[in-house]
Amino acid sequence: MGDAQRTALERALNHDGKVSRTDYMAAWSNYRQCMVDKGYDAPPLHMVNGLVVELMHFDFSGMSDQQQMKFHQDQSACLEQESLYVASVYSDSIVNPELYVDLDVAMVDCLRRHELVPVEYTVAQYRKESKQFTDMTFDGENLTQQQSYERRRKAYSFDFSDSQVRTCVAGVNASAIADELEPWKPL
Repeated sequence: MGDAQRTALERALNHDGKVSRTDYMAAWSNYRQCMVDKGYDAPPLHMVNGLVVELMHFDFSGMSDQQQMKFHQDQSACLEQESLYVASVYSDSIVNPELYVDLDVAMVDCLRRHELVPVEYTVAQYRKESKQFTDMTFDGENLTQQQSYERRRKAYSFDFSDSQVRTCVAGVNASAIADELEPWKPL
């Protein structure tokens, strides 16, 4: 962990364990700069209601296997040094304040806390809907990725256009909005 990240976490200790938005954004800025300093194009940071979506899509076209392996090592190093821990504390304080290890439980808790689903909505129901989302196919239909995702999201009984739903999803299950993410071509 780098000094800037350590300092941000120490500052959070003096503020009820809460990482400030300023420190959160600085950590992501430091991560981007770390990648640039290692010779890569700056990664896009997809934001949903103030949260950086940590899921990324890579475009490795033109990169050798060796370059891809080095990229993954560099990216892991930059994340760990600059943003990983600050981002986790910040995001958890918003979407998973109970620090559930099971992300399905965290998602349902987030949805319930914000009254986006009925109190009777269960983890089992969420898992069933997630499986439908994942398993849904459109054989023979010529759909774009975005059209496919829009239809697949209808497997869920909550409204993906709701701002707070999007916050829960961005912090817990970003794969459900993967079609919205800008690919990153590192070189």
